[in-house]
Amino acid sequence: MGFFEALRRVLGGGPDEAAPGPTVIEPGGIIEDSGADAGPAVTPDPPSAYDRQQWHKKLKRILDELPGSQREWDDLVVEARSLALDPGWVAQCQREEFLLLVRRAVSDRVVTEPEHRKLDLARQLIGMSEAEAEAALHDIAAEAETFFGKPVREG
Repeated sequence: MGFFEALRRVLGGGPDEAAPGPTVIEPGGIIEDSGADAGPAVTPDPPSAYDRQQWHKKLKRILDELPGSQREWDDLVVEARSLALDPGWVAQCQREEFLLLVRRAVSDRVVTEPEHRKLDLARQLIGMSEAEAEAALHDIAAEAETFFGKPVREG
């Protein structure tokens, strides 16, 4: 007599004839009598605004902390896929954050070598072409020069 049968008997219930049978293990794997493993795949729920916001914050932090945070990049990409974030939205967020990095780099009118390396690494990680990144840098530098009335220089 098994434990569950003894428990049923102690609690006042007799053997349950309608109870499902044991799980049968076939050569192809586990097949349940309930059929729970059969049926169409479930589509994931669309990502919530909270999930998108938290992912975007993580993107911003990782790009801000480059090159030290480079090892976290692959996990961020995997997380975007697992959350089923729209690839177009992800690409747009990455581009916007790159442009913000460029703006921060030129904000003091001096672009240092570490800032250059950080921008180039960010460009590579997000998959932006060198030409597109260079055009963005020139546009933002020209905007900064107009605003400050002085040229942006290498430092």
